[in-house]
Amino acid sequence: MYHPRLRRRVLRLGLLVTLVVLALSACGDGGSAQEEAKTQEEDKARPLPQDPGALRPGEYHSVDFKPSLSFRVGKGWLNTEPQLPDFIEVGQPGEGGGIRFANVKEVYKPGTLKVVEAPKDLVGWFQDHPLLQTSKPEPVTVGGVKGEQFEVVVEDLPKDFHGECGLECVDVSSQSGGEQSTYFLEKKIESAGSSSWRT
Repeated sequence: MYHPRLRRRVLRLGLLVTLVVLALSACGDGGSAQEEAKTQEEDKARPLPQDPGALRPGEYHSVDFKPSLSFRVGKGWLNTEPQLPDFIEVGQPGEGGGIRFANVKEVYKPGTLKVVEAPKDLVGWFQDHPLLQTSKPEPVTVGGVKGEQFEVVVEDLPKDFHGECGLECVDVSSQSGGEQSTYFLEKKIESAGSSSWRT
């Protein structure tokens, strides 16, 4: 049974979690003045729509999300969740995956339903979490900002373990006063994926 606060689909095992959307669109070879004007229009950053829906290829900037950010998408991307001051989700239909931007200020105390202030060392918090298995963090740079990337897997949860997210999952963080929560699902034999977290 899922808690009413968890109405939105969030971090799911097998989907890539990252802090940047890579540009997937290719540039054309020129053409008419109309095509050139269209390319210039796509190159201008436009506000990310507040509501879910299809995104045209091009650059977008956050409106409510703090700190502000911008990113570029190619064809086939969707704004999958309403934009919040601390959460953005974009994705592709079907099994294409999704990318989430989260400004984590509160985390679930491991093994409880209690929400506490996020630690300054969020990478260490993930590594020390008794219900999560993480790979060794590797340094990454995203948009000129240094961070760390690692894999997260949930396996062998205690029998009858139950969180805010339901059974067979581990709550990680709470955004926007509980409007959005993030969690990882337990890895099953038929599921070959893991999630990647960048901070």
